[in-house]
Amino acid sequence: MIYIVIAIVTFLALILYGAMSRRRVYKEIDRLEAWKMQIMNRPLTEEISKVKGMAMIGETEEKFEMWRQEWDEMVTTQLPNLEEDLFDAEEYTDKYRFKKAKSILAGVSQSLEKIDLRIKEITSEINELVTSEELNREEIVEAKEKLQETKKYYLTHIRALGQTAPIFDKELDEIKALIETFESLTVQGSHLEARQRLVESLNRISDCKTKMQGVPELLVILQSDIPNSLKELSVGFTEMEQQGYVLHHIGIEKEISSLKDLNDQALNKVLELELESAQKDMDETVQKMDQLYEMLENEVHSKQFVISEREVFFSNIQDLHDRIENLKQETQIVSSTYLIEQNEAEMQKKIEKLFHKLQSRFLIIEDSIDEKRESYSVIREMMEEMQKQMEELQRSQKVYEEMLHNLRKDELETKQSLRGLRKKLLEARRMVQKSNLPGLPEHYLITIGKAEEYIIEVSKKLDEKPLEMSDVSYVLNKAHEAVNEGYEETSKMIENAFLAEKLIQYGNRFRSSYQSVSVRLIEAEIAFRNYQYEDALEIAASAIESVRPGILKEMEINLKSHV
Repeated sequence: MIYIVIAIVTFLALILYGAMSRRRVYKEIDRLEAWKMQIMNRPLTEEISKVKGMAMIGETEEKFEMWRQEWDEMVTTQLPNLEEDLFDAEEYTDKYRFKKAKSILAGVSQSLEKIDLRIKEITSEINELVTSEELNREEIVEAKEKLQETKKYYLTHIRALGQTAPIFDKELDEIKALIETFESLTVQGSHLEARQRLVESLNRISDCKTKMQGVPELLVILQSDIPNSLKELSVGFTEMEQQGYVLHHIGIEKEISSLKDLNDQALNKVLELELESAQKDMDETVQKMDQLYEMLENEVHSKQFVISEREVFFSNIQDLHDRIENLKQETQIVSSTYLIEQNEAEMQKKIEKLFHKLQSRFLIIEDSIDEKRESYSVIREMMEEMQKQMEELQRSQKVYEEMLHNLRKDELETKQSLRGLRKKLLEARRMVQKSNLPGLPEHYLITIGKAEEYIIEVSKKLDEKPLEMSDVSYVLNKAHEAVNEGYEETSKMIENAFLAEKLIQYGNRFRSSYQSVSVRLIEAEIAFRNYQYEDALEIAASAIESVRPGILKEMEINLKSHV
C-alpha cells in the first residue's frame, strides 16, 4: 500500500513539474515571438529610404545597397529561420524535452539580440550619413567665409607676423586643399569622409586665426621689449657698481645670459608656432627679470636706510652706553646699602654683556659700510636685527632700573611709616600730659616702652649696611602693632580715668544716705590713687548704679559728645 501511495505521489509530482515547465517554456516562446514581431515591424525600410534623396553615387550608393541587402536578409531569411526554431522548441516542449527546447530558445534569443543591435547600428549610420550631408551643405559656406577672412587678416598683418608669415601661408594653402578635397569627396558621395575633412578645416582655420593674433605681440616682446630691458638692466647694474654699490652677490652677468637663452628659446618656439609653450617661457623670463629689478631697487632703498639710520644707531649706542654707565654707578651705590639678590645682580652683568656685543656688532656694520665689504641689503638686515637686540636690551635695562627704584622706594616708604609711628606715639604722650593723671599704671608703661623699642630697632635696621628690607619690613610691622596698641590703650586709660573721677564726684551726694555706696566709693578712690583707673571705674559704677541706674551710660554719652 505504501509503495502504491509513493508511486501515485511521484506520478502526480511529475505531472505537476511537467505542467509548470511547459508553462515557463511557452512563456519564453511567447516573449521571443513578440520580440521577433517587433523587429519585423521596425521602420528600417523608411530609414533606408531617407538615403534615396541623396545623390546615389560612391559611398552613399554602396552603403544604401549594403543596408538594404542586410535588411532583406533579416526579413527573408534570418527571422523566418528563427520562426521555425520557435516551432521546433514548441514541439520539444509538448514532448517534455525541456532541455532541448531551452537550448533552441537560447540560440533564438542570441540571434534576435544580434539582429536588434545591428538594426540600431544601421539606423545610427543612416542618421550620421544624412546628418553629415546636411551639416556639410550648411558649414561649407561658413568654412569658406572664415578662410577668406583669415586670408584677408593674414595679408593685412603679414609684416607683423615676421618670420612666421611663410608658415601661415603654407597653412592657409593646406586648409584650402582640405576644402577642395571635401568638395571632391562630396561629389563622389563620400559624405562621412568629407565631413571629417570639413571639421578638420574649421578647426585649423580657428587655430590659424588665433595664432596669427597672438604672434605679433609675442614677437614684439621677445624681439624688442625683453632684449631692451635686459640691456637696461645690465647698464643700470654697471652704473650702480660705479656709484659704490656692492652687487657681487647678484651675479648679474650670469643671470642676464641665462635670461637671454630663455628668451631665444621662447622666440624659436614662436617661429615654430608653439605659442603656448613660448608664452610660458616668456612669462618665466619676465618674472626673473622683475626679480632682478626688485633686487637692485632693494639695494637702492637699503642704501637710503643705512645712510639715514647710521647716525641714529650711533646716537642710540652712545645713549645706551651712558645709561648703562649710570646704571652701573647706581648699582654700586644701591649695593652698598641694600642686599641685592643673586639673580638681580646677574641681570646687570647680562645687560653689560649684551651691550658690548651690540657695540661690536655696530663696529662691524660701520666697517662693512666704509670698506664696502657687504651689500647694502645685507647691512640693512644686520641693522634691523641689531635694532631688535637694542630694543630687547632697553627692555631689560628698564626692568633693572625699576628694580633698583623699588628698593629705594621701600626704604623711603619705611622711613615715612617710621615718622608716622613716632608722631602717633608723641600724640599719645601729649594726651597723657593733658589729662593730668596722677600717675600711669605699670602695664601701660610696658606697652609704651615696647613700642619705643620697636621704633628704635627699625631705625637701627635702616642704618645697617647692606640693608636687608625683608628684616626691616618684619620689624616695622611689629612696631606698627605696638604703637597702635599703645595709642589705643592711652585713649582707653584716659577715658576710664575721666569717667571714674566723674562718677566718684557724682557719688559723693549718696555717701550720707547709703553706707554701702560710701564704702565702695572709698575703694574706688584707693584704686584711682594707685593708677588702677579701670578698676576704679568698675567699682564706682557698680556702687552708683545700685541707686542711680544708667548713670554710667549717660556719662559715656556726655563724654563722647564733649570729645
